Amino acid sequence: MATPVSDMLMQQAGVGADPVATAVALANQGQLDTAQKMLQDVLKRAPNHPEAWFRLGQIHNTRGDIKQAIAAFKRTVGILPQAPEGHVHLGNAYLRHGRLSQALQAYRDGLKHHPGYALLHFNHGIALKQSGDVEAAIASYNTSLSLDPSYAPSHFSLGNALRETGKLAEAEASYRRAIELQPNFTSALVNLSGLLATQENHLGALEAGFAALKLDPNQRDALRNVSTSLYKLNRFEEGVKVALHALAVLQGETMFQYHMGEMLYGMVRSGEDAKARDYAERWKSAHPNDSVAQHMASAVLGGQVPERAGDSYVRETFDRFADDFEKVLGGLGYRVPELLCTAIAEQMPGRTALSVLDAGCGTGLCAPFLRPVAKSLVGVDLSGGMLEKARARKIYDELHEAELGNFLAKTSDRYDVAVAADVFCYFGALTPSFAALAAKMTQHGVFGFTVEAMPEDMSAADGYRLGPTGRYQHDGAYVKQSLEQAGFSLLRFDQTHGREEMGQPVPCFLVLARRT
Repeated sequence: MATPVSDMLMQQAGVGADPVATAVALANQGQLDTAQKMLQDVLKRAPNHPEAWFRLGQIHNTRGDIKQAIAAFKRTVGILPQAPEGHVHLGNAYLRHGRLSQALQAYRDGLKHHPGYALLHFNHGIALKQSGDVEAAIASYNTSLSLDPSYAPSHFSLGNALRETGKLAEAEASYRRAIELQPNFTSALVNLSGLLATQENHLGALEAGFAALKLDPNQRDALRNVSTSLYKLNRFEEGVKVALHALAVLQGETMFQYHMGEMLYGMVRSGEDAKARDYAERWKSAHPNDSVAQHMASAVLGGQVPERAGDSYVRETFDRFADDFEKVLGGLGYRVPELLCTAIAEQMPGRTALSVLDAGCGTGLCAPFLRPVAKSLVGVDLSGGMLEKARARKIYDELHEAELGNFLAKTSDRYDVAVAADVFCYFGALTPSFAALAAKMTQHGVFGFTVEAMPEDMSAADGYRLGPTGRYQHDGAYVKQSLEQAGFSLLRFDQTHGREEMGQPVPCFLVLARRT
């Protein structure tokens, strides 16, 4: 009779008479195939060997064969329900396979046999949180910690759950305890940094964030947290260096392109123009195909200015910020839609049943003011993300995802009113767009818009400049000239401010004109 493979391997390994121990040793050395064959040989001779099934499940799990792992762990707990690790691993395998209800049941079954086993309570908490029962998860984590207060992952997961329920001071304490127990706990440092940043404790956020980056210099969330806090603390040059590093080591992180733009603008506002231009040159050269880098770096560098922002830049920018757009504007004291639509209404007292175009409609902030006078209300915007928000208002009759010029060239409709709230801050040259709008307006139709005003101490040969924010600023005389050339007569031209930026009001022109 041939000697079983497990016996031969045991003899070669010199580990004694325990084939399961030999298989574990081989698996730890990365020899998974040999270890698996040995365990399978053991199970042929002893089909109810619980540890052999358990170790076989671990090997399947390592290979990513979760179905086989589940089957092996089920055999383990079926044979020896008193083994708590079997229940832990079975539940974990179910979780990894996306079978949440079965994972919860596996943990509960294990707790019936082992109510004092901390790891079961911890993993049960993980599954409960995934199910959305955060309060129950907190209770499980606390039970786990009462049984094993030195287990850092329990403190970390408890901190995550507490933060989700708004108990921020308790969450911070949990993160700090996890770090105290395990100083190299990168995820705890990252989450502590993010928590402190949301509480405006940016010095504390930097301390935790830099500690995380010391452990993992390329940690995405740590870089994000550090970048945010450096900006809030006006440490713009440090922020530029962090953003440049992040862009060099992380793929597809558009957010850091925007961080670069914000940091460079901060440097310009702080009087560090020369340094800002040096960094902008490096940034632009390193990312020749990135629309954000090219546009924002050009805004800092000056020189030859494109006639308008590129479609890809505008689309990417507003798609990215669509979810937070209105919240951010609210924090900036934004009031352009109300000011502009009220001014238009004053020019057309008593008129209703109008055909209205909301050009660059965004999330639809003008729509509530326009709907009462509109027979038809049409919105057009380049950003699909913004249009999704506008569509949810259920106010517009039509919404079109298109660049304004292309839309106007194709539509056969005529409009009594056209509104463009903060749209032309992404256009330098105004005459082409004004002429395209004039061609689609009814006789004596009213056109209302805002543009960002060029600072009085600046001038530009073309009548506009690309400011360091990435938005165009216009000279008042140029705006009036462009309207006249396009076939509009001026009704109103006011200088006001529609929002704040870095705590300062941003001057703009609020303009009304009539189609002649």
